[in-house]
This record gives sequence, C-alpha cells and structure tokens, in this order.
Amino acid sequence: MHQIIFVGAESSVANMEPDENPANEFPCMSSQQFHRDARAQLYALVMGEFLHEALGLEVLDQTLSEEGPYIYRLDTDTQNALAYLDEDGIESVANSWQQCEEIEQLDLTENDLHDFLFQFVHFCQTASNDDLGVYFHSDD
Repeated sequence: MHQIIFVGAESSVANMEPDENPANEFPCMSSQQFHRDARAQLYALVMGEFLHEALGLEVLDQTLSEEGPYIYRLDTDTQNALAYLDEDGIESVANSWQQCEEIEQLDLTENDLHDFLFQFVHFCQTASNDDLGVYFHSDD
C-alpha cells in the first residue's frame, strides 16, 4: 500500500486533521512500492535486529479517525542510524537490502531502490539534524 513519508515536528503532527494531506504542510516523499514489510527488512539490516523486531520500529503515533488514516512514527534510534549512513554505507545497505525476499518480489530496477534509499536517508538526516520525526501517513 502506498504511504506518504514525511518529516515534521511532533507538535505539528499532533494537530493534523483526518482529511489533511501531509503534503500540504510537510516535506514529503512517496513510499512507492516499498511497503512496511520491505522497509522492516531495511531496518533489520541497519539495526542488526531480527525481522519480527524490526516490524515494530514504525510505531503507531495517532489515529486521525476511527477508520483512519493512521500516522506512524519511525523509532528515533532507527531514524538516527539511517541518518548516520554515509554514501558508502548507503550503497552497502542497498546492496544487502536488494537481496531480501520482500525486495526481490517487487518489480524494481537497481536505480529505484538506490533512489528511494538515498531520499529516505536524507529525510532521516533532516529529521535528526532539526529534532524532528519521520512519519508515515497510511490509510491502513
């Protein structure tokens, strides 16, 4: 499922309305085809966690209404670990991530994966440098 990934201050995110599009208020990027399970494999690689533990690193932050949408926040330690990756580290993680089962099942080019990861790491760097969080806006 497509999700919007965005960077924001906790107080601003807490004031979001159910019909509000985060793209109108925050720097955003698309999750593209990198769904939660695929991202969890990335987190497992970066954090040295087991996959079942990495699935819990996107934590439910708030429910905007009973039927959604939902806002998840990336665990701060994971955000910081991604933020501290240098260019060589990003390449190394991307190469390992490309071998994961969830990624192999996606219809991706190598450039798709690298472009997403570079942009995602940049979002984590921005959030870490400015004392912000990385959030996921999801309908499910």
